Amino acid sequence: MSNRSEIEKLLTQFTPLEMDFKRIYEQTGAPVSENDFMKLLKKYGRMPHTLKEEFQTVIVSNSSDIPADFPRDGQFSDSQWFLEHEDISVRKHPRYSPASYHTHGFIEITYVLKGTCHQDFRYPGGQSEALELPEGSLCILPPKLEHRVMLFDDSIMINLLIRTSVMKNTLAELVAGGHALFDFFLYTLYENTRPNYLLFHTKGDTSIRDLILDMINESCMEKQYSQKALLLMLGLFFTYLQREHSEGVQFSRTTSAGITYIPQILSYIQQNYAETSVEDIARHFSFSTSYLGRIFRENTKTTVMDVIQQVRIEKACELLASTRISVQNIAEMVGYSDVTYFIRMFKKHIGITPLKYRKNI
Repeated sequence: MSNRSEIEKLLTQFTPLEMDFKRIYEQTGAPVSENDFMKLLKKYGRMPHTLKEEFQTVIVSNSSDIPADFPRDGQFSDSQWFLEHEDISVRKHPRYSPASYHTHGFIEITYVLKGTCHQDFRYPGGQSEALELPEGSLCILPPKLEHRVMLFDDSIMINLLIRTSVMKNTLAELVAGGHALFDFFLYTLYENTRPNYLLFHTKGDTSIRDLILDMINESCMEKQYSQKALLLMLGLFFTYLQREHSEGVQFSRTTSAGITYIPQILSYIQQNYAETSVEDIARHFSFSTSYLGRIFRENTKTTVMDVIQQVRIEKACELLASTRISVQNIAEMVGYSDVTYFIRMFKKHIGITPLKYRKNI
């Protein structure tokens, strides 16, 4: 395995494809056209597999099914960016490539490893938004959000591409710290009626930076179980984001103002689940209970009380699995004074009683 400094050095180097893009940009004063872009991809095809060559080229498209022309509607399919066996793809965004608006059906995470990147979004109804992303910016883009990237210097942006099936069905089980916040992120990306991105400012966070470099290394080596390793790394990646950066997450300007409070409220519930209540949370954030309920209805698929119950039951599951504490004491520890009510809530959420759950572990 290459060390991280070597990976960064290799990422800084211009690939042959990028050199062609840069040459055209310097000759014409404009990025390569969309169709010439696709022809150049055809020209280079799949890159060599030795580690050093792989890093130097950092595959722009792993797929042999590259379309002859840039899609007229700007909609890329999964098959154009993933190999058949891939659920997660890690790649460097090619510098000087066309700044064309496009969409796709998978999750894209963009991370500015070095320098600054410009990213634009277009929303239904004619609204648009432009972001200048400095080093350490990490933006999660939902499916079908129309966007483009402008990168016409030596800056480096890394793209993590994740199939929807993995993001919605598999990853949640790997993210530590409970599901409430991750469920909110999923709802924001997939189900919220307003198109939205999630923007995290992680400059100075070496854990995030190092993990992304490790994912690049793992992806390029293509060893046995590489996709499984990337999935586990991705679970750690989202765990770090939840733990360190959830309260500072930024949303699209097209969304309601209340959405910015949701990560803070969820974090407060995670820390105070045993004693808190709807009234306590409203008082803590200086809201009325009606306003608190409204911003949850507008920006999540659940209620504040449901989240409190969810977190309490998740904590109870952890205690049942890792200790021999009695069910009655666990009920009290997670916030239930009535053990009968606790057992009823547990069965409602998990489908079995606490004792059966412990027996099945």
